This record gives sequence, C-alpha cells and structure tokens, in this order.
Amino acid sequence: MFTFWMVALFMLIGSLLPSIVKWGTNFIFKVTEEEKRFREEFNELRKELAGISAVDEFARYARTQRKMNKLEEQIQALGQSRMDDRESIKWKFTKTIQIINGAVLVYLAVTQRYEPVLTGLSDWFWPLNFILSYPTGVEGSLSIVFWLFICNNACRALLK
Repeated sequence: MFTFWMVALFMLIGSLLPSIVKWGTNFIFKVTEEEKRFREEFNELRKELAGISAVDEFARYARTQRKMNKLEEQIQALGQSRMDDRESIKWKFTKTIQIINGAVLVYLAVTQRYEPVLTGLSDWFWPLNFILSYPTGVEGSLSIVFWLFICNNACRALLK
C-alpha cells in the first residue's frame, strides 16, 4: 500500500508542479516600486500630452513625447529584466524537481516491479488480469508499471 500512495503522490506533484512554481515565481517577482513610479509618471505625461496641441505648442509637445519615450524604454527594460529572472528561476526549479520526481518514480518502479501495488482485482478485470499484473506474475494484482500509467493519465485529466 506504501507504493500505491507514493506513486500517486509523486505523480500528482509532478502534474501540479508547473502551476505551483508559476504562482510562486509570480508572487516573488512582483512589480517593483520603481517600476510602479515610472508607470504613474508615464500615465501623467500621457494625460499632459493629451492636453497639449501638437501644432500650437510643438516644442512642449515634442519634449513631453521624448520624456514619454524615455520612460517607456525604462519601464520595458525593468519589466524584461524581471521577467527574465522569473523565467530563469521557474525553469531551473521546475526541471530540478522534475528530475528528482522522475528519479524517485524510476527507483520505485525498478525496486518494486515484482511487488503488486494492489491485490484482489481478479473479478474486476478478468480478461486483463495477466496484462495488469505484469511483471509481478500475481494473478488479480496491479503492477507498479500500470499504476504509473493510470496515475499519469488521471493527473493529466485532472489538469484539463
């Protein structure tokens, strides 16, 4: 029964991991105060620019436009830096956990391949008993290979 729950837990963790990591990195890499200040200043300049006539006050209009362009570049640079850091951490963390998760599942599959995960299924899946119990050889049991397959498909369906 230990193998039953361990495989189910690790498959669920593997399926939910990208969502959990995405939420965590979005929480950690929030918009900075500097970026918020730049955005507020940009919006103020946009309002100011809307009130300036481009024909009558061209110099003032062009100066405000240049300030807006400079602020927009700074906002984009800060946002891109934050997103690059977030994606890098997200990718590294996700891949590390997936490797560990995969290694644990492979270890369980190799060490427990001749032990049935569940027994007493002889009446439930009568024509498929031999296939479901492979490689354990115990009639009416479920092997870890098929339990991995079942858990994987169930977790994928759960996320859809």
